[in-house]
Amino acid sequence: IRDALGPMLPPWLRALGAEVTAVRRLGDSAEALHKAVTKSRADVIVTTGGTASGPVDHVHPILRRIGAELLVDGVQVRPGHPMLLARTKEHQHLVGLPGNPLAAVSGLLTLAEPLLRTLAARPAPEPYTLPLRDEAHGHPHDTRLVPVVLRGDSAVPLHYNGPAMLRGIAAADALAVVPPGGARPGQEAELLDLPWASAGIGVCFT
Repeated sequence: IRDALGPMLPPWLRALGAEVTAVRRLGDSAEALHKAVTKSRADVIVTTGGTASGPVDHVHPILRRIGAELLVDGVQVRPGHPMLLARTKEHQHLVGLPGNPLAAVSGLLTLAEPLLRTLAARPAPEPYTLPLRDEAHGHPHDTRLVPVVLRGDSAVPLHYNGPAMLRGIAAADALAVVPPGGARPGQEAELLDLPWASAGIGVCFT
């Protein structure tokens, strides 16, 4: 099994203003996850994978076991719909990211970044939009986050935008917020900047 997220998450989190104190690689073991979560003294715990409801998806059972308060339990966003946010104890939160790379980036920008910004008392960035140069295909019911590159006064959707794909993230400057049903060429789309792109932090293919 390739660790597609482990090498990238620490620099990405630092680009979002976090101080990364430890990185742990765990197998698909409920007890290992329970020990890691309950022993952690971090203000924010970030996990990858295991947020769905399969036989080796242990995040929800562990959160129930420790009496955590689920604040966000899934979202209507693709990729990344199984992401979650929980309060594990006073002054500690857990951000559960899906295991697929683009889905994890969606969770970083829409759950981890607002949480880290709020804890640090930083103001929210001003939202902005740009017209899409090309059509962006949408999900029938959910919002999609599509990697784009910025070209002048427009955003160009990238084709490599599946939840498990790293190639689109590697080339992207931002994620475009595409409403259900998609967006036509020239339509304005809100953009979520990738802080690591402007900071010169690349994507590591492992």
